[in-house]
Amino acid sequence: MTLATPAELRQTRTPTPRAAAVGRLVRRHGTPVGLALVLGYLILFPLVRLQILALSDGGRAYQDAWSLDGLGKTLGTTAALGLGSLVISLTLGTTLAWFALRLPSRWRWLGSVPVLPIVLPAVAVVVGWAFLFSPQVGFVNVWLRKLPFLDSLPFLDVETPKVGLPSGPFDVYSVPAIIVITGLQLTPLVFLFVKSGLSQINFEAIEAAMASGAHELRAFFGIVLPMLRPSLIYAGAFGMLLGLGQLTAPQFLGSREGIRVLATEVYRFGGESPADYALAAAVASPLLVAGVVFIAVQRFLLRQDFRFSTTGTKGANRPLTTSRLAAPIIGTFGLLTLVLPLLALFLVAFSRFWSGDLKLDTMTLDNFRAVFSEPRITSALQNSIVISVVAMLVALPLAYLLADILYRRRGAGWTRAVIDFLVQMPLGVPAVVFGIGLLYVYLGHPFTLYGTRFLIVITYVIIVLPFSLRMLLAARISVGTAYEDAARASGASLLQTHLTIMVPMMRGAIAGSCVLMFVILTHEFAASMFVRSTQTQVLGTLLHTEWTHGSYPMVAAVSIVMSAVTAAGLLLALAIGGRGNTLDRF
Repeated sequence: MTLATPAELRQTRTPTPRAAAVGRLVRRHGTPVGLALVLGYLILFPLVRLQILALSDGGRAYQDAWSLDGLGKTLGTTAALGLGSLVISLTLGTTLAWFALRLPSRWRWLGSVPVLPIVLPAVAVVVGWAFLFSPQVGFVNVWLRKLPFLDSLPFLDVETPKVGLPSGPFDVYSVPAIIVITGLQLTPLVFLFVKSGLSQINFEAIEAAMASGAHELRAFFGIVLPMLRPSLIYAGAFGMLLGLGQLTAPQFLGSREGIRVLATEVYRFGGESPADYALAAAVASPLLVAGVVFIAVQRFLLRQDFRFSTTGTKGANRPLTTSRLAAPIIGTFGLLTLVLPLLALFLVAFSRFWSGDLKLDTMTLDNFRAVFSEPRITSALQNSIVISVVAMLVALPLAYLLADILYRRRGAGWTRAVIDFLVQMPLGVPAVVFGIGLLYVYLGHPFTLYGTRFLIVITYVIIVLPFSLRMLLAARISVGTAYEDAARASGASLLQTHLTIMVPMMRGAIAGSCVLMFVILTHEFAASMFVRSTQTQVLGTLLHTEWTHGSYPMVAAVSIVMSAVTAAGLLLALAIGGRGNTLDRF
């Protein structure tokens, strides 16, 4: 008689019902649960640790936060920044999206102008506005003070002190200026949301209203805006959240005059020495609560947006009649948000010092030579590129896997809901909150990552993951499963199917995702201010250091280099993904 081998015994062994059930559970939920645990540790754990720290010692941190000097003024300035920038961005974004659809055929290329400010680093744009409207030596202020009739204009205020330089009429280091600049920076995001909503509207209803005698303005407010309600509410909530958590403009422009918002207070207590992480966590709590509320509102709106859909016959979504105002309005926006800040940066970058006067004999290339020769600058440039690319290489396959799981598990209960909620957290919670959380968690044992590139990579992956996921999930839904099923039925493995069928079909979305991630990461400033160190800088944090030291020509030169790096990454992604597909998704 021949004895069975152990392998044969394992093959013939009948599993118990409990073991079979566990096996089915692992095969069905193993990967989603594992990913949920990883996402929970990376995203949720730092936020929970921060709140545990803030609540420790009898809530001492919250008591200290409540008793801070000027807390009421800080909260008021934060609310004004959020609401003011929201009003500006919603008004401009909606107006630009409406007129972008009404451009004459020869001016259709202007339709992409409202999106272009996203390509420019926010830090560089803020610096450009400072060079234009600084009270004493801003180029625009210097030019306005030369006008003979300036004193007769009641809305302009020029101060001519007995000692020192003249000042005014505009002051970029003020709360209204910070609100306006932030609103202009948020306008392209609102434009994208509203333009997407307009593309789904049945314009036959508008044409019917106008044929019945309704004025164009009345048709816009009575028909278009109600149909855009989901897009406007979502864009408004997103814009409000970004405005409340804004750090770039307040940190660069507000620190000079002592202007404080919650984001700058979080950095003051958590990003500068001596650090009080508990107090920083307490101060950041309103921003965290606002982020959670945003996520809840977003999920509710996504479930209810079917109530605002419209239908029509074939051709109902054809373009509206053109408008003579479309090209001038969009062109003016591009001039103010692109041309003027970039022009100011170039003028200062080629100058030996920033004086507000244009003198050809003071022009020099020394600032650009220093950018590519000084080790601290070249190191920051290398860090920005390498860290951004590595974070993209990590986030892209992770987002692809998550998109595939979310697509396959539509309506599949708690695992999809948990993953979706975790991935949405970085979109809702301001970057300063994640920055202080990751700094605190990885500052000590068991993982001491502070001062390393690895910590910045982790931070960047968390920040861009929801953006990449949304683009890939939309593409995954449009592709469907027919081609995948045919490949699997023909004998292709799962990996072969995705690499040879699904990935090529989603090439445009993948390239668009890379564009968006590279733009976000090379511009990232808020979270980087916490997780960088003096030895490990990126371009955004280096700009802040140079700004505080008063090296303005160097700041301008580095800002131009940042913009060039972003433009190069954009062109590379367009070359890989195809211009049309990539720009449509971007």
